[in-house]
Amino acid sequence: MATKRLHIDRTDTSPEIELDLEHGMIEFTGRSLPANSEVFYGRVYRWLEEYLKQPRPETIVNMKLDYLDTSSSKHFFNIFDRLNAVNERGRTVHVNWHYESGDEEMAETGKDYQSFFSLDFKFIEVRELF
Repeated sequence: MATKRLHIDRTDTSPEIELDLEHGMIEFTGRSLPANSEVFYGRVYRWLEEYLKQPRPETIVNMKLDYLDTSSSKHFFNIFDRLNAVNERGRTVHVNWHYESGDEEMAETGKDYQSFFSLDFKFIEVRELF
């Protein structure tokens, strides 16, 4: 059984990650360009597999990233893809995509994900992410 909570501290190259099974909350904060993204995101996938067995009626995903590299963007695609399956089972997945004022690239990245999945995306422009 996976832990109900998973916390990974932020570094210069990897985001802070907060995963909470009980409350159906997933949060990524920072920048994502980890040296070995497979290993780094492997922990998230293992937690997510456990969560997907019994997802909450509502899942909240807070994205507060100011940069993600190509390999990270593939992992986020996979994460949203798995969450999309929850959505299709009658549960609601809300994605709060935070981006800094003027960072059109990160806003566009969120809109790209929105175009692939039937998740409820909300775009939130902020002065500073963190």
